[in-house]
Amino acid sequence: MDGAVVDPVPYVPYRDGPRLRSPDEFRWRLGLRPLADDAWFEFGPGAEELIAAKPGLMARHGDTVFATIDDGITDESNELAALVEQHLARHHSDRAALVDRSLHPLDAAARLVPEDLVLLVEREGRLIFGGGSVCFPNRWDLRSKLGLTMAEVHAPVPRLNDQLADPIDHALRRLDPARSFWRLGWTLIDTPDHFTPVSSIGKRPAEHAAPNELYVRVERETLRRLPHTGVIVFAIRTYVTPVPAVIAAGGREELAAAVAAWPGDVLAYKGLASAAEELVRYLEQASEIDNIRLKIIDNDAHRAVNRRQTIITE
Repeated sequence: MDGAVVDPVPYVPYRDGPRLRSPDEFRWRLGLRPLADDAWFEFGPGAEELIAAKPGLMARHGDTVFATIDDGITDESNELAALVEQHLARHHSDRAALVDRSLHPLDAAARLVPEDLVLLVEREGRLIFGGGSVCFPNRWDLRSKLGLTMAEVHAPVPRLNDQLADPIDHALRRLDPARSFWRLGWTLIDTPDHFTPVSSIGKRPAEHAAPNELYVRVERETLRRLPHTGVIVFAIRTYVTPVPAVIAAGGREELAAAVAAWPGDVLAYKGLASAAEELVRYLEQASEIDNIRLKIIDNDAHRAVNRRQTIITE
């Protein structure tokens, strides 16, 4: 397995925003938040496993996990590599390291951190997907995105461009080197593996997974514009946790509500069209069992109090 399952997951984005009453109210959320300079990369749960997996993935699947547009985005990648070195020396001194100069600088920089790194570059007046080191894709193809604008990258996602194309474009155009941002995305997947390229699975098998065999996959995404080349660095830190662990942590009601609010076309895109209803029932049943347990505990406590009062009275 490439990457480690974490329990509990450090973020719960399905709890963010208002509770939706029906799929008719569904909207994608951009949810940008200011990013502190020392929080560009996260060396928390699962980081060691992700970093350790990258050289092997590059060796076995180099054409899948690394690609750039034809000009090689060399200047932008060199600036990124230098800033990653500086960032680690300043904020993570125990991890201070120099990039491997024998590698492409984007590849070398990505091997020092747990995040996937994608570069958005300006070419002929357009902000396009210039390249990336993406060792942990969530069932999308890196090479097919090269040279595309963000709206074109997001075209397969139902409703996203209708709802967020303009806000995304506005946010990227206004992104300043002095102010970076982060956001969260999440989905459900049928495997604990972090390396899940499209080519490895064909059709999405999450449709056939039992609810207790699903995993919540959370992506912490950061956006940072670099000062000299103006390249935008999109860093993606992936966390995976089993659905039963979400239940144990008390998040079943919010997760059930979030899944129930996904419209049919979004469920189909996520590969969950037939699995969602069963998952929601599973989560709601877990909630009912928890409520019964709480009532039993409460009743036992109430009886114990009454017994103590009776003894005192006698």
